[in-house]
Amino acid sequence: MQLVSVREAMSQGIEVFRLDLDLSAELSDSLPHLTPEERGRAARFVRAADRLRFAQTRAATRRLLGRRLGCCPADVPLAVGVHGKPFVDEDPLRAPLFNVSHSGGHALIALADPGGVLHLGVDIEQHKPDLDAEVMLDAVCTDQERASVRRAPDRLAAFYQRWVGKEAVLKAIGIGVAEHLRSIGISPGGDGRLAIACAVPDWNGFQAMALPAPPGYAAALAWRTKEST
Repeated sequence: MQLVSVREAMSQGIEVFRLDLDLSAELSDSLPHLTPEERGRAARFVRAADRLRFAQTRAATRRLLGRRLGCCPADVPLAVGVHGKPFVDEDPLRAPLFNVSHSGGHALIALADPGGVLHLGVDIEQHKPDLDAEVMLDAVCTDQERASVRRAPDRLAAFYQRWVGKEAVLKAIGIGVAEHLRSIGISPGGDGRLAIACAVPDWNGFQAMALPAPPGYAAALAWRTKEST
């Protein structure tokens, strides 16, 4: 597991870790850090790779949270919100914020101490070369995004950068992702910043950054601080 260097986010007290998943490992290697409910959830995945992605990512998340809370990984009190977003079920003044995402052979875990950061979201996606970008553009992108992607020299990469930006923001907000992808527009900047266009007043004040990602992947981080609300 390695710390991803993102100066803009680190200045806000946010840390992002990248976990390189071992999809040939034994599931039992991750189970000691999980609760009985999480072990059962891992076992219910049909594909072995999905079982490993969930178990390894959750175990790593618990280890990082356990260090911050000063407890064993399996004792970190996790709960799930209305839209399925997990959170630390602890005193809000003490509970770290976190968000996770995994795709292919990699996972990202974002953490922030309580206080300055109110909302946090992260996303990573593996490029699928056979993706029908035109169909997806119409399904998830705004008019401006569609025009920008169609002008890009690498349409697939341009599409995925906007996709992960949208998902990171929506995960930070804490609402359902699929039904709101066209409610937010993402415009990548030259410095890695992702400009956010949104018509919903309550969703203003978020910041987003493209994250360094392995070849064939795109990743993004989004957050909102107390000062920006």
